[in-house]
Amino acid sequence: MKDVETLREAWDRPEPPSPAAQSAARAALLARAAGRRPKPRWLGRRLTVAASVAASVVVIATSATLVQTVGRTEPTHPAASAQAMPPTMVATVQKDFPPPRDDQWIYTELRIQGHNYKGRKVEQLTPQTPLKSMVHEFWARADGKRVAYKVNGKLMTSNPGERSPENTYAILVALPTDPDKLLARFRKIYSMRGADQDDWIFERFAVTLQANIVPPALEAAIFQAMTKIPSVKVNESAVDVEGRPALSVSRVVDGWRNFEILLDPATYAFRGRRETAAVDHEERVPRPGVKAFTIKDGKRVPMPPRVEWTIQKGTVWMMSTRTAVGVVDQAGQKP
Repeated sequence: MKDVETLREAWDRPEPPSPAAQSAARAALLARAAGRRPKPRWLGRRLTVAASVAASVVVIATSATLVQTVGRTEPTHPAASAQAMPPTMVATVQKDFPPPRDDQWIYTELRIQGHNYKGRKVEQLTPQTPLKSMVHEFWARADGKRVAYKVNGKLMTSNPGERSPENTYAILVALPTDPDKLLARFRKIYSMRGADQDDWIFERFAVTLQANIVPPALEAAIFQAMTKIPSVKVNESAVDVEGRPALSVSRVVDGWRNFEILLDPATYAFRGRRETAAVDHEERVPRPGVKAFTIKDGKRVPMPPRVEWTIQKGTVWMMSTRTAVGVVDQAGQKP
């Protein structure tokens, strides 16, 4: 589990935005400086999709399973409009969002690539440093009572401890769909984060989209709430981890990681995330301003500072693609 946790805690270099996107970004910045916040074109379209389609989802009628899957090259996502879908697929689209039962499990599969520091020596990470790959499967019971995952191929279940919108559907659907109230709720939930609270909230929005099945109205509210966080940028000319055109919503967190949430540019379905070094960075232990201690000769003494690793600007730290998400009846089942 150490490798999994290391990759979790820590996602190819994004292509530069087009001149049109740069112009839109400049306009947004000027509008912000003037005290007004224009609604991004992507957000307006996403709200229209959410209202007209109610997150149309393809349901496979076996084992009462709701499933959305992404192939290695071609994804399948909720359609932007029922009229654009093949007749055979239209028959299976649900106009209303089908929520999971409390005793069902939400399954997600992620293809993750990242760096895994082993702690043996100072590692210098550059764009040429190979990324380590893994597939991570996770099950979370809708009522939040249990989570499940595999360790060395064996299915393990445990109590998730603190319940949150990320791992408990019941908490997720109780969130307000007003974006201002939603952002205020997240600020209250994560109030202990202090000065880096906005960084943490942006990341928690990303994990919520990634790890749960989000009802359409709430999904739209999350997108709106993210745009209210300072320094959030939107790139309509990005590419995702698989090299496909994508919409990127990003923020620099921890002072060095450009954290991108990657969405389908047509349907705005969550695809994945990518974290890239926005500046050269040294990872120091303990971190500046943090007191840490170790035991020496039976006594508790301050831990001497050291550099664990360095990363060059433009280097991918971690990236992932959500390859499957669905509702199943038992932990260990796949959609």
